[in-house]
Amino acid sequence: MKYHDIVAYNLKHHLCPFCDMPQDFILEDSDFFFVTLARAPYIEDHLLIIPKRHVVLFNDLERNEVQDLMQLISKWTEKLHKKHPDVNFLLRDGFMGGSIGKSVNHMHFHLIPGISLAPKNAPWTERQFMSKHQYLEKLKQVKTDLGGEK
Repeated sequence: MKYHDIVAYNLKHHLCPFCDMPQDFILEDSDFFFVTLARAPYIEDHLLIIPKRHVVLFNDLERNEVQDLMQLISKWTEKLHKKHPDVNFLLRDGFMGGSIGKSVNHMHFHLIPGISLAPKNAPWTERQFMSKHQYLEKLKQVKTDLGGEK
């Protein structure tokens, strides 16, 4: 079945596939998260780390949940490295329909081995290194826009 059909069905019926994860789909169950194989993987061994509680934004996690998450990231990245030299870590934060292509309104993390997350023709593939002056100007702008320490 096509992924977009599943997403449309879940949306129509107000279902969260992560809140109703079958126990036999779970690779590891920790206090606050579970690890599972992606049902619509980008590549072989694509894993998801999903909070047990329905959370949409990373900042909604409690400190003890973040500590639990970090242990799982470390453990499963190490396991993937036994088979794959490179592993991407990707946070899916925010709501569906945004610019990142998120398809589930339940924050989750991807561990994706061995592929580039940037398409060959993406605007950031031709990256330019900023001069010190450009960098300091951009840094000032980010501090203004996002707020920053100091």
